[in-house]
Amino acid sequence: MQLPANLAHISLEQDWHHSTAYPPLGFIPFAEGALGNGDTFGLYWPIGHEASEPIVVETWHDEWRLQPHFSSLAAFLQGYAAADDEYVGTPTLADDPASPRGACLAAKEWIAQQNPAAAIALLEAALALLPEYTEALVLLHGQYVRAGRMDDAVRVAIQAIISPPSFGGPPLKALQWLRTQTMPDTATDPIWRACGQLSFHFGGSKENADYRVLLAAIDTYLEQNNVRCALTLMQTYAELMGAETVSFQERYGFDAATFLARQIAVSAQLAEGGRDPARLAFPDRP
Repeated sequence: MQLPANLAHISLEQDWHHSTAYPPLGFIPFAEGALGNGDTFGLYWPIGHEASEPIVVETWHDEWRLQPHFSSLAAFLQGYAAADDEYVGTPTLADDPASPRGACLAAKEWIAQQNPAAAIALLEAALALLPEYTEALVLLHGQYVRAGRMDDAVRVAIQAIISPPSFGGPPLKALQWLRTQTMPDTATDPIWRACGQLSFHFGGSKENADYRVLLAAIDTYLEQNNVRCALTLMQTYAELMGAETVSFQERYGFDAATFLARQIAVSAQLAEGGRDPARLAFPDRP
């Protein structure tokens, strides 16, 4: 993973290691801007963007959410300096023109003003930086449908379904819509082919067939050499399963540490590089 050039300006937790699904693989916290309530800012490398510098996200641990506020560490440091030891709030696009969160909020305003073209442009820009931004994917799907761009709507609906709940969700409307679409015989995406078997209702039950469908889709993505989609869905699976009871996890043979080790191993197949923070080459690390 590519470290930012101005790394010396933050107190990054260099010994950070993942033990649970949240915060997701690819996140490393730092001290600046933290309020002391358990939430923190951190670097995050979007899946498939490991060769680029990370964005800066904020954890909302009560909601198991990550908010992708800043497009870069440089943009965060500008906001942090302007905050003068106060809370570093969500940047507007005037503050950080590439902020994924800023673009998503601005897109909602354009949607409310009945301007789907402006909203689509902002959401596409946010997703170019953070492809697994579930909240933006759900919004973009709705605007593609509104604009009659059905092929794009199918593609984005699938991406929303496989993307992590920590970035917003669940994408129920996208799933319900995808079920109504006529799937060509040549379609190979495992989520589209199995969308009729998914409910995306989790918790409160001793059994949930969704998990077996999601695991099978991960395996199919790997067979298709679609490592990015496999890793995205693996993170989603881990977060969903991590919210289940221990007894439920045991029934489905889920062990968080084992699954995380598999995520790290699969990430080594990415052309952009793996997602293991232990392998980062910090300047002052021997």
